[in-house]
Amino acid sequence: MAQLHIEHLSGPERPETPAPPTVPWYRSRRLQIFAVVTGVVLAVGLLFVFLRPPIYQASASLLTTAPPAADQSEIVVDPQHVAIQRVLLTGQPLLVETLNRLEWQGLLPAEITPTDLKGMLSVEPVPDTNLVKLRAEGTNRDLLAPLVNTWIDVYMETRAREIQATTGATLDALRRQLATLEGKIVAKRKALDEFRRRYDIASLERSENAVLARLKGLTRSLNDANEAAVKAKARVDAIREAIERGKPVVPDEDKRVLAVLEERAQALRERLTELQQRFTPEYIRLNPAYRKIPEQLREVEAKIAFLVERGRRIVLARAERDYASARQAVVELEKQLQEHKRQATEFSNRFAEHEALVKELAQLEETQRELQDRITRLEVRQMEKYPQVEVVERAYRPQYPIRPHYWRDAGLVALGALGTGLLAVWLLEYLTRREGNLPETRLTLAGVHVYPQTEGRPLIDSVQPAPASLERQPAPAAELESPPPRELTHDELNRLLTHADLRGRQTIALLISGLTLDEVVRINATDFDFRQNLLFAPSPHRRTLPLPPRLKTWLAASGNTPLVPNREDEVNKMLYLTAVEAEIQDPETVTPEALRHTYLRFLVRQGLKLTQLERIAGPLSLEELALYRRLSPPTAELAADQVDKIHPCLRF
Repeated sequence: MAQLHIEHLSGPERPETPAPPTVPWYRSRRLQIFAVVTGVVLAVGLLFVFLRPPIYQASASLLTTAPPAADQSEIVVDPQHVAIQRVLLTGQPLLVETLNRLEWQGLLPAEITPTDLKGMLSVEPVPDTNLVKLRAEGTNRDLLAPLVNTWIDVYMETRAREIQATTGATLDALRRQLATLEGKIVAKRKALDEFRRRYDIASLERSENAVLARLKGLTRSLNDANEAAVKAKARVDAIREAIERGKPVVPDEDKRVLAVLEERAQALRERLTELQQRFTPEYIRLNPAYRKIPEQLREVEAKIAFLVERGRRIVLARAERDYASARQAVVELEKQLQEHKRQATEFSNRFAEHEALVKELAQLEETQRELQDRITRLEVRQMEKYPQVEVVERAYRPQYPIRPHYWRDAGLVALGALGTGLLAVWLLEYLTRREGNLPETRLTLAGVHVYPQTEGRPLIDSVQPAPASLERQPAPAAELESPPPRELTHDELNRLLTHADLRGRQTIALLISGLTLDEVVRINATDFDFRQNLLFAPSPHRRTLPLPPRLKTWLAASGNTPLVPNREDEVNKMLYLTAVEAEIQDPETVTPEALRHTYLRFLVRQGLKLTQLERIAGPLSLEELALYRRLSPPTAELAADQVDKIHPCLRF
């Protein structure tokens, strides 16, 4: 086992390693390996590219609906009809007949099967139209155009035969169904009229009938009476509680008198206090002008006490009388409601049967109208004159192949060959590298170099203190991690919202609702849905967020139009001034990034998965994702719709 020796160097300089002997670049092993591998890959790839046969394509167009009528301004797109025709065109019977006709004409070799023919043909609908493209691809360009045209002819002939054979039978079947249906409708109408007369059903609207209207009125009256009783009871309890606490309770007509007496008593007390500070009690008692003040104060206080005591009795008696009246009304309404419920239940059962009969009649009438429409369309349509399928364009002999793209593929092969050559050189160097070919191995630890020991050399040559320049070296700037933005506490956010004006509150609320600073300055009134309480982030990162209740209130105060600044520097200045006014420590750290960081920490703490964070907060950089990964709890498995997206400070 190799031994080590330690050598201390007096400075940070390392001893120079002798340079290996140089070799000309054109004779280097790397160039030889690169040239061989690149040449082999390039030759094989080019052979594969240029040996592929050219593929030609012939196409035709079909219109799969009848031309519009004279008074019709545009053609109605029917995707269902287009899809049906696509299935018919690629069906096995149609392909077999096409193959037989081409063989009879001597255009196809006998060994081609319907499966091979289906692989050559394709049907592709043109979006938002009733057109379909029929295509044939193959190496024989003289065969493709006759193949597509024969395919179209066979399809048109087959369709014409089917229309001629099925139109007459279809009309007879529809007329028989219509006659049977008309008899059922007449019988159903008679049964419905008899049912209405028997159970006195005057209207088709449930609420317009007398029984249910009366029940609805009693229920509404009972709810109103219960609400009045609750309010009366609450008023009695409030008055009693105020009396127990000694608070003055007087009727409304006595409040003004009580206020005047209290104001008079307060003035007399202040006057008496002033006299007691200036004169002695004996002097005040002997002075006729001052002696009346205590007597007047006692008279006023006696009047106040009498007025308060009388007012308490009057107010309490009125409240208890109102409560008793409300309770009596509730009892009477409950009796009437119980008596009427039996009649309403019986009527509801009969009305449900009536609705079922009406629904059955409506279904029969709708079916009758559909049958009549189908019969009318079949009678007036002339299939031979106005076919549902029209050939817009026939196929022609192709002139140029559609693939392969020889020169493009050759360029890709060349790039692949260069990459393979470079990979081969790197792999060869990696696999053939040896430790013996490397320069003498050493390890530097705080100014001490450790080498493998050689014979005749002591294990430790010298140990000296490391120079001052090596004791403490600053880390490279790339290794220093910038601190994350400041996270504001719940109290700091509330203070910011309290001291901010309406414009500032809207801006702060948007920043802690999931929007970036760029999205906040570009938001407008069309990005809010106040009926569904939704907030839409502006493009290009469009996403849907819930609209916080307090933000909705602040937007309503400005006419549902946001008042946020339209420049980022104005937002920064507004936040700084608001933080200064709210007396928040280090107001310069209260930035849009700090508010956004506070909201993201709120989401991460709930256990939101890191992959779901951008669905709420928009795009995040790799450094931000790495930061919130460290801040995320170990059990973060919640999706975006499983966490609370509204910050607590934006709720009421």
